[in-house]
Amino acid sequence: MKKPAVILAVFVILLSVAACGDGRTSGLTGGRDIQNSDSSIDGENGQPQTITLKLFTALSDRMSGAGKVEQAIIDQYMIEHPSIKIEVEALQDEPYKSKMKIYSSTNSLPDIIQTWGQSSFIKPLIDNKMLLELPAQKFAESGFIKGATEGFSQDGKLYGLPRSTDYLVLYYNKKMFADNKLSVPTSFDELKALVKTLRAKGINPIAVNGMDRWVFPIWFEYTQQRQTGSFDRMDDALARKIKFTEPSFIAAATQMQELAQAGGFADGYLTADYGAARNLFGQGNAAMYLVGNWELGIATDANFTPQFRQYVGAFSYPASDKGAATDVAAWFGGGYSVSSASKHPEEALQFLEYFFKPEHWANTLWANGVGTPASRFVRSSNETALQQELFEIFSSMTSSSGTPVLDTSTVDWKEAIMDLNARLLNGQLTPKQFVEELDKAADIAASVQY
Repeated sequence: MKKPAVILAVFVILLSVAACGDGRTSGLTGGRDIQNSDSSIDGENGQPQTITLKLFTALSDRMSGAGKVEQAIIDQYMIEHPSIKIEVEALQDEPYKSKMKIYSSTNSLPDIIQTWGQSSFIKPLIDNKMLLELPAQKFAESGFIKGATEGFSQDGKLYGLPRSTDYLVLYYNKKMFADNKLSVPTSFDELKALVKTLRAKGINPIAVNGMDRWVFPIWFEYTQQRQTGSFDRMDDALARKIKFTEPSFIAAATQMQELAQAGGFADGYLTADYGAARNLFGQGNAAMYLVGNWELGIATDANFTPQFRQYVGAFSYPASDKGAATDVAAWFGGGYSVSSASKHPEEALQFLEYFFKPEHWANTLWANGVGTPASRFVRSSNETALQQELFEIFSSMTSSSGTPVLDTSTVDWKEAIMDLNARLLNGQLTPKQFVEELDKAADIAASVQY
C-alpha cells in the first residue's frame, strides 16, 4: 500500500481548488479539439469512415451519478468527432469483473476498459500483455494528483488512468437520527449502543452490500487501525513481517463479529447486492449505509424523496484512543486502460486525452456532486451539504490506508480474505479461527512469485 499518496493528494487538491464554480454545468465546452488523424477516408465520397470504439465500464447507472457524467462526455465527444462512434457496455462491479474474465480468456477485450489500479486486478492483464502502454506525456495536462497513477504503472510504464479518489465512510439519515434523538457515534462502544437502540425501535441499523463481500476487508482495516493507530500493520502482516494472529487483529475481528451479532447490519445483508443496499438506505429503511464516498450523488438522486436527499449526511468510522476519525481508509479508485488488441489504439488514446481534460471529467464530476476525482478540480458554489461533509472528511485526513488489503496481492488472496470475513460475520468462524485462516492464506499469497 502506498500510504503517502492519498495524503499528498489532499494537499495538492487543497492548493488547486477554488470556490468559483458557476453551477452544475456539464463542463464540456471550451476544450481544444483533438483531431482524429488516423481516420481513414471513404473512397467514394471523400468523407471519413466511421470508426467504432467499444468502451466497457462498471459505471452501470447511465441516468444518474458518475455514469451519467461519463456518458455525457462520451456523447459530447461523438458530437465533436462525428467520425467516431463509441459503443458502451456497462455492468455493476461484480458482473463487470466476471465478464472481464470472459473477455480476457478469449482475447477479445473491448478497446477501452475500466481497470482498477490494484495488483489483484491489473497485474495479470499487464503480465499477459493485454494492455497498451500509455504515453504519459499525452496526459501531462490532466492534472493527476501525486501518486494517483502508481497503481496503474509497472516497471516504470503506464497502463491506465484513474478516475477517482475513494474512501470508506458511513452515510446516515439525519432526520431519522433527529426523530429518534440519536447522535453520531464517536467510538465503537457508542456505535454498538446506537445499534442496540435502533434495533429496539425496529430500524435496520446499517445497510451494506454483503453479497459482494469486498466492503468487509476494508472495514477490517478500519477496526484494526483503531486497535493500533496504524494502517501499516495490515501491510506488514501481508508482507509476512508480522502474523495476522497478533492480538490487535484478533481484537479487531472480535469487534466486527460483535457488531454483526448485535444486529448491526440490515436484515439479509449477506445476500444484498449493491443496488439492494443502496435502495434500502435511500428509501429510508436503514439508518446508515457503509460504502464509499463515490455515493455522494445519493443526495441528488431523483429516485429518492426530497426529504431523504435533504437530510443525508456522512461521517468517518468512529475513533478510538489510538486511531482518530481522521485516519481514513482511502485509495485511488477505478480508471481506464486500452486493450493492446484494439484495432484503433490512436483513436482510443485521443478519446482518453479528451476525457481527462480537467474541464471535462474532474470538474464535471465534482460540480454534479457525484464523486471525488483523482485529478485537480475546481470546487463548485453549488455543493450539496453532503458533498461539503465528504470533502471535510477528505481534507482533514491525517493518515490513509492506501490500496485496500484485499487488492494488494493475488486473486486467490482476495477471494480468501473476502470469504473469511463473511464467515467471521455470520458466525462460522471465531475471531481466533478467522485470523489463523487469514494467516495461512497470507502464507500462500507470499509464496506466489510475481
